Amino acid sequence: MQILRIFIISAGMFAFAAFGVAQTSEPTPPTLSAQPPPAAASAAKEEAELAANISELQELKAQNQEILKEQQAALDQLDDLQKEAEQLRIYSKRG
Repeated sequence: MQILRIFIISAGMFAFAAFGVAQTSEPTPPTLSAQPPPAAASAAKEEAELAANISELQELKAQNQEILKEQQAALDQLDDLQKEAEQLRIYSKRG
C-alpha cells in the first residue's frame, strides 16, 4: 500500500514537472526588419519635441517647488500649534 502511494506521488510530481518545463520553452525571437535611416526632418521634429518636453519638465519642477514651499509653511504652522498645545497642557497641569 505504501509503495503504491509513493509511486502515485512520484508520478504526479513527474507529470507536473514535465508540464512546467513544457510551458517555459523559449519563444521564437522576433525578426528584425531593415528600417530606413531617419530623415533630417524627423530628426528636427524629434529635437523640437525634446525641447518642448524639457521646457514642460522645467515648468513642472517650478510648480513642484512652489508646492513644497507651501507644504513646508503648513508644517511649520502645525509645529508651532503643537508647541503651543504642549505649553497649554503644561500650564493646565500646574494650575
